[in-house]
Amino acid sequence: MKNPNAVISSDYGPIIINVNDSVIGKHISQNGYWATQDINLIKTLLEAQIARHGTVRMYDVGANIGTHSLALGKSLGDKISIRAFEAQRQVFNMLCGTIALNGLSNVFCHNNAVGAVDDEALEIALLDYNTPNNFGALELVPPKHSDQQHVSRSTKEIVRTLRLDSFNEKVDFIKIDVEGMEDKVLMGAEKAIRTHRPILFIEIHKTDAQFVVDYFRGFGDYIGFLRGIDLILIPFEYQLQVLNAERVI
Repeated sequence: MKNPNAVISSDYGPIIINVNDSVIGKHISQNGYWATQDINLIKTLLEAQIARHGTVRMYDVGANIGTHSLALGKSLGDKISIRAFEAQRQVFNMLCGTIALNGLSNVFCHNNAVGAVDDEALEIALLDYNTPNNFGALELVPPKHSDQQHVSRSTKEIVRTLRLDSFNEKVDFIKIDVEGMEDKVLMGAEKAIRTHRPILFIEIHKTDAQFVVDYFRGFGDYIGFLRGIDLILIPFEYQLQVLNAERVI
């Protein structure tokens, strides 16, 4: 069996990619990293929280191969603790390998699909990791807007779900990129959001964006900025603005 994975150098240290990954892996190998602008914005927001709280805990929901967890875990060091969640088992293994290669003891990896209920068995049709694919775009459930109609599939596996509320711990920042399951993640995190008031960075191009906007309007004390396909939600008390973004809440 041919191994599609490779360890390559990146702007933040060694990272494991699938050489057949037509988007994230390819971009890192050609340009040094992925989503640098997003990561820099998240880092700026986290630094504002660190100035306020001393240390922060972040949830990286839909961590994929670990680009955000690697960059932020390494950049912010002992000021940050990260839980990284990835549902695809083979991608999760790559995530764990990258975290280990970089010695990031502040990153904790979880092979789960984050959703609205705990311990549900979710069957997912895996992509074929041995042929060119956008592995970060796998949809675990049919989203509102899909781009996966013509991808190559291989086998099916079961992954267990969990709610972010099940951790019952303080969380300061939640990044969500789960290809259409964003609404379910929020439903399973309502207690954490109400209690701990994290900043959230949510990709919304496949999900019900209006649901997400209305969800945070319901809190009454979050402000929201739309930046491309991402929605950034900030508790009012931080008094922060996002440049080059449209205020929608």
